[in-house]
Amino acid sequence: MDQGNEDEGGPSDGPLSPLSVVITSPATGSILSGDDRVSFHGEVRGGEPPYTYQWSSSLDGTLSEERSFSKPPSEMSKGRYVVTLTAADAAGTMSEASVTVTVL
Repeated sequence: MDQGNEDEGGPSDGPLSPLSVVITSPATGSILSGDDRVSFHGEVRGGEPPYTYQWSSSLDGTLSEERSFSKPPSEMSKGRYVVTLTAADAAGTMSEASVTVTVL
């Protein structure tokens, strides 16, 4: 008699969850100034690992290709702008998240 236990699917079976990106630091609306390094950190979920990362800003262009990095505001352009983290998974699916910061 079949007990329904045959080859039950594991977590990797079935469709992958959609790729999503969240910037956890700095918070949107942050005011950055001085020589103390500011941590830029993002989280990527779903999709198919491994992931690639690209941080960019509307004033300074590419900032990093790491998941996280730090940089002193004194080395960034002054003004209000958008910082974006774009991630891609192994299948080439892309997702992005942005925060607006002001550098004094």
